Amino acid sequence: MERYEKYKDSGVEWIGEIPAGWEVKKLKRFSIVKRGASPRPIADPKYFDNNGEWAWVRIADVSASERYLESTTQTLSDIGASLSVKMEPGSIFLSIAGTVGKPIITKIKCCIHDGFVYFPFLKLNPEYLYYIFSTGLPYQGLGKWGTQLNLNTDTVGEIEIPLPRGNEVAAIANYLDRKTAEIDELIAQKQRLLELYEEEKTAIINQAVTKGIDPDVKLRDSGIDWLGEIPEGWEVKKLKYVAKAVITGKTPSSSNAEFYNGDVNWFAPGDFNFGLELTDSKKKITNYAVEKSGMKVFPKHSILLVGIGATVGKMGIAKCSGTSNQQINAIIVKEDQLNPYFALYFLLSVKAAIIRLANAATLPIFNQTQTKEFEIFIPEIAEQTAIVHHIETETTRINAKIAKTKKIIALQKEYRTALISEVVTGKIKVTQEVAS
Repeated sequence: MERYEKYKDSGVEWIGEIPAGWEVKKLKRFSIVKRGASPRPIADPKYFDNNGEWAWVRIADVSASERYLESTTQTLSDIGASLSVKMEPGSIFLSIAGTVGKPIITKIKCCIHDGFVYFPFLKLNPEYLYYIFSTGLPYQGLGKWGTQLNLNTDTVGEIEIPLPRGNEVAAIANYLDRKTAEIDELIAQKQRLLELYEEEKTAIINQAVTKGIDPDVKLRDSGIDWLGEIPEGWEVKKLKYVAKAVITGKTPSSSNAEFYNGDVNWFAPGDFNFGLELTDSKKKITNYAVEKSGMKVFPKHSILLVGIGATVGKMGIAKCSGTSNQQINAIIVKEDQLNPYFALYFLLSVKAAIIRLANAATLPIFNQTQTKEFEIFIPEIAEQTAIVHHIETETTRINAKIAKTKKIIALQKEYRTALISEVVTGKIKVTQEVAS
């Protein structure tokens, strides 16, 4: 891609060399930097109105948005808006709490609190400024972008940015609009492909654990309306008949320091975010806690099922012995009758039913009794093993595609950031012809 004829040192590490005709200026030269404001106490309902004219921007609203803020979950009353800072559509502001350093351009009339800074008299194209901030590069030396930055009106005002000549700013913004839209569409296509791969995995598991892997097998009615037919020779049994035990966990008293930081795994729903196999828990308890709290330790290959709360239905298989908190039921199967992995895959296939049963209560609960009474399909143990092997072979194949696709997405995102950085610092020359 074309470069400028001459370059000079910008004197700013993250910018490097810039075209000879460009300048570097501190952001405060383009506008003073001010903080938002909040009505207090913020929980007071008089400050909110579902039909209010001004949207109320929370950090979560910005974190969930990409380049533009197009909606929020709350709107302010007239009095609430009068005690905050109003932003008109087209204005740019920056988070200095939560997702620290994230820029956003509002498409709606909104109000911002003191977790944001804004530029009330900005004499610079906000789209161009958005692209500069979106790289994260201006924050070098200030901490880790998104989490540990120490940003305030002074530090933001002191940030130095490259300034092209005349209408080059608009040309750069237009060019990046077009190029990033192209990259974003490629990324979106790959994201949709990931969804299809996950759907394929789910279909393979569902088919295998409810219909088997022999396409010519004769089927019979399972007696369960929502599951339909099953292969002849398969049984339908309640979990309590093929499980040695179903254990509900406990939480040792947090006030006793002797109960924690031991060697015994203590699983919680947050441990279920890293795949189906649970190899370790974030928190550990001591053997003393197990003894004094009357807890039971479950063995390796126990199936752990979250039975209470917002994450009800999450599940995995323990690759180690351990305990859990009271949100989790540990299912210890009779391995001569039920392959624990087959049981896990079956429960995954009927996760929607588990969630539906749990949501029949005010607080989502799928308790120990419901777990024991839940019905499961039981082929012969040899067929269970063959089904597990089939599922793992097929999911390994699909997981390889998923990993490759995720790598492509990561590379596309890296290229997007690199392209923006190269353009806004003048390493790539953007003319009006190139921009259009």
